[in-house]
Amino acid sequence: MAEEADLDYRYQYPEPEPERPKGPRFGATFLTVILSMIVGGAIVGGVTWAIEDDDGGGSATTITDNTGVPVSDDNEAPAAITSDLTELYESVRDSVVRITTGEVDSSPFSLPQEGLGSGIVIDGEGNILTNFHVVRGFEEVTVTFADGSTATGDVVGTDPGNDVAMVKVSVGSDALSPAKLGDSSAVRIGETVAALGNPFGLDGTFTTGVISGTGRTLASSSTGRPIRNLLQTDTAVNPGNSGGALFNLRGEVIGINTAIENPNGSGFVGIAYAVPINTPKRFLTELTSGETIDHPRLGISGRTLSPAEAEELDVPYGVAVISVDPDSAADDAGLRPSQNGDGDVIVEIDGQPMETFEDLADYIDSRSTGDDVTLKVHRDGEDIELQATLRSWDSSA
Repeated sequence: MAEEADLDYRYQYPEPEPERPKGPRFGATFLTVILSMIVGGAIVGGVTWAIEDDDGGGSATTITDNTGVPVSDDNEAPAAITSDLTELYESVRDSVVRITTGEVDSSPFSLPQEGLGSGIVIDGEGNILTNFHVVRGFEEVTVTFADGSTATGDVVGTDPGNDVAMVKVSVGSDALSPAKLGDSSAVRIGETVAALGNPFGLDGTFTTGVISGTGRTLASSSTGRPIRNLLQTDTAVNPGNSGGALFNLRGEVIGINTAIENPNGSGFVGIAYAVPINTPKRFLTELTSGETIDHPRLGISGRTLSPAEAEELDVPYGVAVISVDPDSAADDAGLRPSQNGDGDVIVEIDGQPMETFEDLADYIDSRSTGDDVTLKVHRDGEDIELQATLRSWDSSA
């Protein structure tokens, strides 16, 4: 009997916020991240990254496309499938593959010792999307197609900060059945969806449910960087589903299944998370070219002002700067953290209003490392402008 994933994280929502400072004007709370203890391979609380490892357990990890990158020879969206979900399954089954890592023993009398995940064929060139935590630490993987045929896949581009990776196989186009990539920004709560993957090694498992939430945030266990705008679903997802597809009823991929909420180590409890497909779509060219995606960072922790706080400070809205990382872009720009209830409030960046912390985080994510940004900051009753040069999230600051 396969064990459950062996490592997980526990999150609170919304965006991570640091400890509330002492003072009358504004404060914050830290997002608590608890690394579970492992007892006999079981999970103790938290979010489980849905991949099976070489002992049957899990291997830890866990923007909208405006480029119009084609993903198949036929980019016309299919009509919605409403009569019978067997049609949906049959139309998408061949586009989802099994990805295994490590030594694969072909003997029928031995237990499998490989790591297990899933992947999504996205074009006729052999490019396959998956989670970074599925392939982390490996340069080559084994890809098993729906018909049982296998091929060696090379891990090419990676985006650890978004838990995304690209695998490339060298097979004929007739062996590939590319999925159609949808638009995750159009997903609505209550929409029926289906997950397809290989949980516990049960190839081609198909489960259905609804989108139960949007805009969720979890920290990548690879880099600690928050992955934003995650889709939440009650569709059953388990170890081995990681890297597999979350489909809408039109047969379009709207997400990459990546993690499950697992507070008591009891397996799937009705909450799973998927990286929205628009996130990797933004970087498809770089990923298929073998690049590692870098993400920019301002270097602050902050909190959205309440309407009463904004009125007291005489600003329409803003993000209170709670702390500033030493030697970060924010530090170099001269941002001041909260002290005794006073501190900087970021009102705009490059003329764009920063009404919430999510607005700020999303805007920074949309830029590139090395970009210069102009911050409109409310300080001591006046508005000032500061210039910041964004640094890499993987840098020390």
